[in-house]
Amino acid sequence: MSISDIQLFFSETPPFCYLDDDSRAALIRQISVYYCAAKEVVDMKAARLLVVRSGVFTPLGMESTSAGQLQSGDCYGYQSLLNASTVTEGLLCEEDGLIYWLPATAFHERFTQSPHFAGYFQGLTHRKLHQYQEPQASSRFTLKVGEVVKRETVVITPESNITDAARLMTEKRVSSLMIEEDQRLVGIMTDRDLRTRVLAPGLPADTPVRQIMSASPLSIDTQAYLFEAVQMMSQHNIHHLPVTDRGDICGMITLTDLMRSQQNHPVYVIGDIHRQTDLQGLRQCAKQLTPLLRELAQQQVPAHEVAHIITAATDALTQSLIRMAERQLGTPPCRFSWLAFGSQARMDQSINADQDNALLLEVEPRGDAAHYFQQLAAWVCQGLAECGIRLCPGNIMAINPDLRLSLDGWMHKFFRFIHSPDPDSILGSSIFFDLRCIYGDMAMVARLQQHLLQKARNDQLFLFHLARSALERTPPLGMLRNFILEKDASGDIGVDLKKGGLSLINDMVRIHALANGVDEINTRRRLQKLMELRAIDKEDGQNLQDAFDVIAQRRWEKHQQHLVQMQGSNNLLNPNHLHVLQRNQLKDSFHVIGQAQAHLKHRFCRTL
Repeated sequence: MSISDIQLFFSETPPFCYLDDDSRAALIRQISVYYCAAKEVVDMKAARLLVVRSGVFTPLGMESTSAGQLQSGDCYGYQSLLNASTVTEGLLCEEDGLIYWLPATAFHERFTQSPHFAGYFQGLTHRKLHQYQEPQASSRFTLKVGEVVKRETVVITPESNITDAARLMTEKRVSSLMIEEDQRLVGIMTDRDLRTRVLAPGLPADTPVRQIMSASPLSIDTQAYLFEAVQMMSQHNIHHLPVTDRGDICGMITLTDLMRSQQNHPVYVIGDIHRQTDLQGLRQCAKQLTPLLRELAQQQVPAHEVAHIITAATDALTQSLIRMAERQLGTPPCRFSWLAFGSQARMDQSINADQDNALLLEVEPRGDAAHYFQQLAAWVCQGLAECGIRLCPGNIMAINPDLRLSLDGWMHKFFRFIHSPDPDSILGSSIFFDLRCIYGDMAMVARLQQHLLQKARNDQLFLFHLARSALERTPPLGMLRNFILEKDASGDIGVDLKKGGLSLINDMVRIHALANGVDEINTRRRLQKLMELRAIDKEDGQNLQDAFDVIAQRRWEKHQQHLVQMQGSNNLLNPNHLHVLQRNQLKDSFHVIGQAQAHLKHRFCRTL
């Protein structure tokens, strides 16, 4: 075996791949290579690190189970290196293989000099889900608004006159002013307002700012992603956006700021989507999403941020299609809201997501109004399908007339779900309890959500049935902490990260949110709110969030392989393709889900 082969192996194997080239080369010079034959016992009495290059090895005493099995890239012996009182059992070689020995002195040298090297083995030792995170490259794709905005507020009162306002804008060299009253943002005024609302109509110089300002402006938080600012500006056709930090105004961000800081940013595909005027243009924009996702993978953008970007793109496509439909069909006959359910509502879509949507209407659709919204739904749903977002096989879409309802109609539908629950209806209705307004009248959606929360939190029988439905599936982990594998129609074998992991967490967190009146929709935000309310134990909530992030990250890495290979994606992951820390984290994640299910059963199912 050549030195170059060894160098390549260590450059691709955690945690050695996190070392710089010189440190890794120095470490490689100190290793020794040993060949093991099947059935041979590897003695672990000497203090040194074992790294498996090939073959299969099992700790003595665990030969009857696959739990703890070591394969290529796995490390062993670190326990006694980190704690002299720990006894490390020998290994049985199950299949012929090669191992590398690293002396204790070399291990401790790297351990003290490299935080990532140390963190990796501390994570293996303590087995905390949040103990160790693989180093992430800083990404230009997920900059936050706070990293770009100039933290300077140029404000004026609404009773000031427009002459003073223009003088202040000139003095500060800004194109907009924020209007504050009683330390509260009540409006903004831009140079465009001066042209169109003052000069053009010839208003006098003493006109108060209140008369020409844009009242109740939209704003965005410093922790929002930059692409969300682009999305908001494009959707509402605005060029200035006030920025808040924990509710306090801290600055203004402009479209010019965004373009200057993020020229050629791939996430600007979202801005391109909003600029399209026909379906052909949208299809071309949608084709840019796959190269964008490949770029996000190369930049090591974490799973929950990628999910946010995918959802923002879906939202933008939906909004553009609705605007096109309105231009084609004419003015809507009444106010309406386009609703998203499921993963789009939660802002955690993956690359294989399908459509889940509906229409909320001001009045019950009849006659011409029914025909209008039937055509609008068909236009949008079919347009999304042509842009690569599959039609829902369960027909949870606005093209289904049962999902085009008035506010009273939706309230009655949820009333039946909540007050007449049965296993079949609960199983089919859970998706509706994650809903978000994508386009249209947000006030109607807020009324529906508040009505839903009020009814659900006070009905113990409904929560019982919802919890019992969520407990019908369990994570794919056996009694001996071995993975329970399944095979799909194509022959792939693995654990289903969605059905056996993410969906179970989504279901449990949704139930706790409904029971406690939490109006957040995103699972991670729901967990944060539940912990703030002390509705769930802080440690349990943190473990559940860590489990969610670990499983989502493994799924995103699996989907990255599909993107590279340009093949259809699924959620099956073969644990044998993971290194030992990843396998242990995945097992711990499934164990956390099992514990959370036990708590859910105790909380909601023990009294009925």
